[in-house]
Amino acid sequence: MKKDEMAQIVQNRKKLSVKSMYFNRYLLVRYVSALFFFTNFYWLISLLMSDSSLFFIPLVLIIVFVVSAAEQVKIFSSHTNNATHTKFYFKIQLVINIILLLPTYFSSSFTQLYPFLIEKGSSKLFILAILMLGIILSAITLKRLHSIKHNEDKHFERIKEYEQAIN
Repeated sequence: MKKDEMAQIVQNRKKLSVKSMYFNRYLLVRYVSALFFFTNFYWLISLLMSDSSLFFIPLVLIIVFVVSAAEQVKIFSSHTNNATHTKFYFKIQLVINIILLLPTYFSSSFTQLYPFLIEKGSSKLFILAILMLGIILSAITLKRLHSIKHNEDKHFERIKEYEQAIN
């Protein structure tokens, strides 16, 4: 290979490295999104199999997630700090989890929401723990998205240091 070709290959590798580093700022967001997607997907299936009229709750969450996932894919090709659809998805997930705390203990709709569980104290406690975990993960992810938007995350500092080192 010629020197020009080799220099071009090295330059392309550096560009791809920086691009990947910017994309990896959203790594936690993608993992939490995947967790919520599969949780909502299996919940939707169980509600459909039990003919529950409340199947629309996980269905709406999945539809909003698909828009968020599309945005996440787009971020790799054109980096942005402001993932508005993803932020909206996690706000919706947070609000739904908070709203679902009430029927867990104070409503007769527990069996319609969770047809795969028997309505007793241990089941309600299990669902309460899952919902609280969802609230915590949503809040952490929203905080992460806020940090990314304002370039306050540690990854951004590392990317800037790397960019300075390769230039």
